[in-house]
Amino acid sequence: MIAYVILSNKISLFLNLVLNPSPEPLGPIPHPPICQPKALTLTRDQRRDCQLLHSIGWSYRQIHTHTRRMIRQIGSACAKATPKKSSGRPPLLTQAQVKELVEFVCVSSENRQMSFRKLTEVLDFEVKKQANCSALL
Repeated sequence: MIAYVILSNKISLFLNLVLNPSPEPLGPIPHPPICQPKALTLTRDQRRDCQLLHSIGWSYRQIHTHTRRMIRQIGSACAKATPKKSSGRPPLLTQAQVKELVEFVCVSSENRQMSFRKLTEVLDFEVKKQANCSALL
């Protein structure tokens, strides 16, 4: 009996909302907070430009208004000695292994037609076939 009363109350409330919608919304629709996007890292050339501008006497604020980079990025770029290229992931095969792989493939037409999996088995560099593929392409 109690479940029937609760169900009938819910149904009547639903019908009331459907048949008699409120003429205006109750207030503004809340929006999620605006997040600042993560600042991208500066390239080597951008760090070099920041260092150059700072060395000729520009302040961090002036460099910021000119380049539209964050002041913290400018400060870290000016604090480092020389801008270096980002190292990235080290290659799986050494230069000697790559040279051996290329020489092996160029020796005969049979070797040129081998699959990457077969090359991995024959040369046994203890790496996956993807390493051989990226070394040859």
